[in-house]
Amino acid sequence: MAILFLILDALWWLLVIDAVLSWVMPVEKFPRSLTNQITDPLYAPIRKVLNPERTGGFDLSPLVLLVLIRVMQSMLRSAAANSY
Repeated sequence: MAILFLILDALWWLLVIDAVLSWVMPVEKFPRSLTNQITDPLYAPIRKVLNPERTGGFDLSPLVLLVLIRVMQSMLRSAAANSY
């Protein structure tokens, strides 16, 4: 279970880094191109539901994914605590 926590933490930080890079760097430049290749498939299902055109031009998919990761981590912590 520790590996799953590590993967979720790494993914959380990757999403934060991608969001910050999106403010200062075009998607064609490295490292933004790399983070974009990893994160875009994760954002796609959320963007279908929360289309930026319907949310005032704001892409809320990174925020939603960050919250979902924290919820999953909380659920895993709870499950791990209850298993002992």
